[in-house]
Formats: sequence, C-alpha cells, structure tokens
Amino acid sequence: VTSLLSEKRLPEKGWDEWSIKQLLNDLAMMDSNTFYHGVGVGEREGRVWGGPSGLVSQRNFGMAHGIGRSGDISALQPKAAGSSLMSKLVQHMSRNLICRLGIKSTKGVLVLPLATGMAATMTFLTLKAKNPNAKYV
Repeated sequence: VTSLLSEKRLPEKGWDEWSIKQLLNDLAMMDSNTFYHGVGVGEREGRVWGGPSGLVSQRNFGMAHGIGRSGDISALQPKAAGSSLMSKLVQHMSRNLICRLGIKSTKGVLVLPLATGMAATMTFLTLKAKNPNAKYV
C-alpha cells in the first residue's frame, strides 16, 4: 500500500484479492458515512444497510459517499477521505496505464464513477460533439 500511495502508478506485479479487499475496506473506513457513531446529512452522503447478511454493504465495501465538491467533481471531499483518496489513486493509475500504452503526452485524466450505460452515453455524446459531421462515432 505504501508503494502504491507514494508511486501513484500501477504496481509492476498485480495484487492478490485479499490485499485489494483490505485496501478497499481501509479506504471505506475513512469515509464519514461508515463511522459507527455519526449520522451525517448531505447530498453526497449515502447509507448502506447491510441487512442480516451484510451482502449489500460487502458488495461495495460500504462505500456510498460521493466524491467532489459543489462545482468541482475532482475536488477532495473532506467527509469522504477514503473515496477521495481512491479517486485520486485511480486517476494516477489510469494516467500511468495510458502512458504505458504509448500516449506519453497525457497530462491528466478524470475517472468518474458512472454505471456502464451512463458512461457509454457520456462517451458517445462527447465524441458526437467533437465530430458533429461524422457519420459514426
């Protein structure tokens, strides 16, 4: 974990499943919506009821807090320290991957948590806007 945080790039050797789950659990515990004795209220805060089995909570590691701040989706969210840290790490690792694939001029990336359908729609709309006369996107 220390090397991931300090190097901010994809590790040379992939992590095992336990290590990944441990990191995600640690990050989730940094978000205010997972605090045991506190109930915050805000437009980005969520609650995950695990129910008797805890399956819902386990599926997303209890992470239900949004990222960003009003007017800036990439800003750090103080009440979501774990989600903000994960967002920044994903951005750094994604940029590192893009550079490894040969696109060295990439200065930065923005990775947003969207469902597959919404992500595809946003991508296609952006491509359409950049190429308004194109027959296909």
